[in-house]
Amino acid sequence: MDFAAWTRTLFDRGLRVVPPSHPAPVRLWALLPAGGLLHFRCHGTTVDLERYAEGDFLFADPAGRCDCGCGQHLPAPQAPPRLVLRKDARPVGGVRYDGAAERGWRGYKAGLLSVDAAAEVFDRLLADLVPHLTAGAGGFTGTPAVRRSAVRSSAVRSSAPVRAGGHRAPAVGHPV
Repeated sequence: MDFAAWTRTLFDRGLRVVPPSHPAPVRLWALLPAGGLLHFRCHGTTVDLERYAEGDFLFADPAGRCDCGCGQHLPAPQAPPRLVLRKDARPVGGVRYDGAAERGWRGYKAGLLSVDAAAEVFDRLLADLVPHLTAGAGGFTGTPAVRRSAVRSSAVRSSAPVRAGGHRAPAVGHPV
């Protein structure tokens, strides 16, 4: 299965995948049907699924600056709206799959997961975090030890990364 097929499957299950989701390393942002946001990421030796409340994020239309130097902000029609987390946004819940403990992963093994493998772990974590959403058609073939972890505030960046243009994100939050 490729990333596009997986996102279509998630859409059929009621999850709306939004940018900046990407397949390598697997990182997924999805809107829940009843409100809220899921953030799934494979990094290091762990795979995390975090849930944000509906008021913790918004979609912002990117804006550019006028070339004449007047400082006027102009809409950037070529760019789609961006998902933005508020500065004080913290996950309301989270689950973690510890690949180092379960499978002996070292270094950045989780970042190398294929979309198929990541989708399987996502389903398992989703069943623990949001039980009322159903699993995929294939079901689960055995649940790894998923531990609920108190999501530390360091899990969310406190400031936006500097982009190629050297500008930081608006004060309302940071782009993800």
